[in-house]
Amino acid sequence: MYKLAVELALLLSPLAFGQSAEVGPPQIVEFPSSGLHLKGYLWKPAGRGPFPAVLFNHGSGGTDAIHTSGMSMSEAAAVLAAVFVKHGYVFFFPCRRGHGLSADQAEFMQDALKKQEVSGGIEARNKLQFA
Repeated sequence: MYKLAVELALLLSPLAFGQSAEVGPPQIVEFPSSGLHLKGYLWKPAGRGPFPAVLFNHGSGGTDAIHTSGMSMSEAAAVLAAVFVKHGYVFFFPCRRGHGLSADQAEFMQDALKKQEVSGGIEARNKLQFA
């Protein structure tokens, strides 16, 4: 699903409309979550707001805490951000606990799922994943 979103973003990117796909670097923001300090990438279009906003909820399909859909989370976030920022949207890509910029705030979900399956079988893994 995430790969499809990235491919769709590339297809609809400003490059397809003859515009530059480059956006400035993101602002790294921190936000609280159940006593943790999570971080995310935030891009804003140039000019004065208010702006409409997109909050993107990434998946956990990567093989480690900093990759998703075959690229680093920062690269994937930048690809998606370019589409929305060029069309006047604020784009926020929060990193969930154990992922990307928030990797130090909890265990990576894929690792937790593997441990649960080893210790309690597939039912235990599914219970954790779908709880």
